[in-house]
Amino acid sequence: MHDRKSLSLAAELRRNLRTEFPAVARLSVSDPDFMEAILDYAGRSQSSLVQAAALTLRSQLEGSGYLRSPPAANTEADPHAATGSHSAHKRRVYRGRVIEDPE
Repeated sequence: MHDRKSLSLAAELRRNLRTEFPAVARLSVSDPDFMEAILDYAGRSQSSLVQAAALTLRSQLEGSGYLRSPPAANTEADPHAATGSHSAHKRRVYRGRVIEDPE
């Protein structure tokens, strides 16, 4: 579970995001993908205050081990991309839930 500081920051983010994204109001803290969904909405937000709070939340979650740090950009070509054996999945939010989309 998350610590109190991360949960309070996520709740503040949710309050700030409601004006821009009404679907955020349907997100529940008990959802397993709540933090990912909040960070996804915050990434699409136009508010610099929301984006700054999202960066703080992301760093707290990465520090606690909940989120993995983003991988470093690799300049080499992906070996699976050439063969087509790697099935690419795209994440998106549908009705407030993060879902995986096969391409």
